[in-house]
Amino acid sequence: MTDQEIYDLYVLQSKNVRKLKKVEKSVIRTINTYVKKKDEFQVEINTKLYALVYCTLSEAQFIQIVNTPNGFLYSEIQKIKNEKERKGVVKAWELLFDLAFEKVNPNWKNMDDLLIRRNEIQKIIDDYIKSPSELRNKIAHGQWDFALNRENTKLNSDKTNELGDLTVIKITIWSKVHQYLGLITRDLIQSPKVGFHNQYWLHLTELNEFLIKSTSWTMTERKDILRPVPKKTSA
Repeated sequence: MTDQEIYDLYVLQSKNVRKLKKVEKSVIRTINTYVKKKDEFQVEINTKLYALVYCTLSEAQFIQIVNTPNGFLYSEIQKIKNEKERKGVVKAWELLFDLAFEKVNPNWKNMDDLLIRRNEIQKIIDDYIKSPSELRNKIAHGQWDFALNRENTKLNSDKTNELGDLTVIKITIWSKVHQYLGLITRDLIQSPKVGFHNQYWLHLTELNEFLIKSTSWTMTERKDILRPVPKKTSA
């Protein structure tokens, strides 16, 4: 592919991402409507659908980021895409960052500062891409209430518990963290010598502040906000 073809693909995928973000907002509104109506069944159904939408958006943004203009070379893009086909999106994200850090310094694995930063990003991948994609796979394979092991021979208790704990709040947090991950990635590959060092700590600080703030978010709080107590009328 030429640079122009990579750019054209980026533009097309950006349109897909914008559409999926609209879908995401629509699903959240639908969930909030059913929360107001106290329809727990519909809340559960649409929460599972939101999990599927989030993972679809995550993969769409991944392709968008891989084809960021003035970022990866075509040979690097092919390596990342091949990794995704062979080992899945999580391993592809990992390779993406390994290649991106090479742009900062080819010897990054022997540099404590860059290695710490890479490990921080790895934890984000594990918590907000790997875990959600595993749940998405369970839901996509019809395991909405009870998750099975890989061989489909017995119950996977851990994933079953995660399915039971899934809420619109948790998925919203996944999605927001994903946006920060995209910002960090673009700075890293588009301006590895300047932008990454200048913006990394800013984005990481904002991300950490968001994670701290969001730990207090609960469905009980959301229900209280969406279901205001009726004012008492005077006799």
